[in-house]
Amino acid sequence: MLNPTRWNPWMELAGLHRELDSIFNRTFGDTVRSQSADSFVPAADVRRDNDTWKISLALPGISSEKIEINVTGQTLRVRGERTPHEEADKTESVVSEITYGRFEREFAVPDEVDAEQVNATYRNGMLELTLPLKEGAKPRRIEVQAAPETGEVKQLHAA
Repeated sequence: MLNPTRWNPWMELAGLHRELDSIFNRTFGDTVRSQSADSFVPAADVRRDNDTWKISLALPGISSEKIEINVTGQTLRVRGERTPHEEADKTESVVSEITYGRFEREFAVPDEVDAEQVNATYRNGMLELTLPLKEGAKPRRIEVQAAPETGEVKQLHAA
């Protein structure tokens, strides 16, 4: 089964730091954008559809060129970076709730997944990964064949 690795205590501390910055900014009127954390964790959805595992990652605002996907052993790793638009450097930020920086997600991949056939599609800010099972790992239905009926009936006799 795919196990997403999501919780990161440092991200929680960075979130607390951002919240404290926000409180101070509102109290003292400082409107300077403060991005204390240089990373974030994108939301993920993991599903199984018969012979295929599917992973969706929400990556809005990230160009496909800034996304890197690797499968090493039983680990699927997705890395990338969200950078602010060029206009953001020229304007004064009043409120910014978008997290910029690097991200990395790792998923434990079952042995049955065919790493050579992993497919990635990126559209509308969603990265869709398809991980098919190896042919030998797919369930195979075996037909039961009835033996031909013979006219003889054997009777068992108790001795």
